[in-house]
Amino acid sequence: MGSECLADLERLCEATLPADYIELLNGYPPQLLCVVRAEDGSASEGMVSDVELLADPIRVVAINREVRLGTVHDPDGNEFRWPDQLLVIGETGDGDYYCVDCDGEHPGVLQFRHHPVEFEFIADSLQEFVELLLESFAGNSNDQDS
Repeated sequence: MGSECLADLERLCEATLPADYIELLNGYPPQLLCVVRAEDGSASEGMVSDVELLADPIRVVAINREVRLGTVHDPDGNEFRWPDQLLVIGETGDGDYYCVDCDGEHPGVLQFRHHPVEFEFIADSLQEFVELLLESFAGNSNDQDS
């Protein structure tokens, strides 16, 4: 990850990025770079590295800026503003986000669910999250054509 992107993200999160996340981006799992999202094995829905776990630091900066632009209302009508310390690392493709807590208060990976406006714990660590992605999408890879 370039120093400019790192500085932008740390400014947005008002915290130092977790070392394991920086390591993950610097050594992005090659198998996730070529895994497609579509069940039919086509690239019609893009790649996992473009959605669920963003591989491009510039896109990580952009999505983190986007979530901090304004507020949303929860089902009770209360305003919700994105917590500064939560770093978006990807999305579901359905309006929900995957994130990590830069303060370490919530270890692992959380999923922000936009309809109920709540966070759900989904993985104990980034490594477990990568394993979940591989398990979920590995059957969709273009290897099926071989």
